[in-house]
Amino acid sequence: MQVNTFTAVLQDTRLIAPRVRHFVFALPEDVAFEHEPGQFITIHFSHGEKTLRRSYSIANPPSNSKFIEFAAGFVEGGPASQLLFNLKPGESVQMNGPFGRLVLKPENPKRLVLVATSTGVTPYLAMLDTLKARLQADPALEVVVLEGVRKREDLLYGDVFRAFAGECERARFIPCFSQEAPESLQNAERAGYVQEHFTHLALHPERDLVYLCGNPGMIDNAFDWLKANGFASQNVIREKYLSR
Repeated sequence: MQVNTFTAVLQDTRLIAPRVRHFVFALPEDVAFEHEPGQFITIHFSHGEKTLRRSYSIANPPSNSKFIEFAAGFVEGGPASQLLFNLKPGESVQMNGPFGRLVLKPENPKRLVLVATSTGVTPYLAMLDTLKARLQADPALEVVVLEGVRKREDLLYGDVFRAFAGECERARFIPCFSQEAPESLQNAERAGYVQEHFTHLALHPERDLVYLCGNPGMIDNAFDWLKANGFASQNVIREKYLSR
């Protein structure tokens, strides 16, 4: 897939959690941008005498090819946070992409388990149209999305994923809160970290293909658990997010 370099113009931005914003950038008309759900773009910007780069997973599906959307968390003192969180509609940034291998494989497993922390859930947002089509076409396929955050107010795109699970019979969305009291949990919500719920899902290497995206600590802990329980590397797709 062709990698493009271009200037994108901010169209809209909104706060979706206390420290996370969703951004919508318009692409130049002469740029034919194509991506697979799960890929990311990299922004380039000046900071002092340096040119810095930061990468963000694309949140919109490929069908919405005139825009690039992504979510970014605010990092105190982070150069990219200072740039993005102060950017106004009509202002622009340099980008290139797409990049990344956190994409859906051509063949369906029996169950897809998509695990994320915070903004690591955005590539799965871009996959929803494809997942709906696959669930309709393959009556044996199941999809589980686990999103881990600290508190309920930190949950990203919860309404969208709940709607997906409500619309698709064999899809589940499980929010996991590390700092919510167990007695306050509702419906499918769980207490603790996402990887602590692998046992409850009875993950099995002959059935499940697991995607991990987000905090490096979560990914390392989850991958160690999966390896200890018989998962080969090819059955675990990983992408770490670094906050800078």
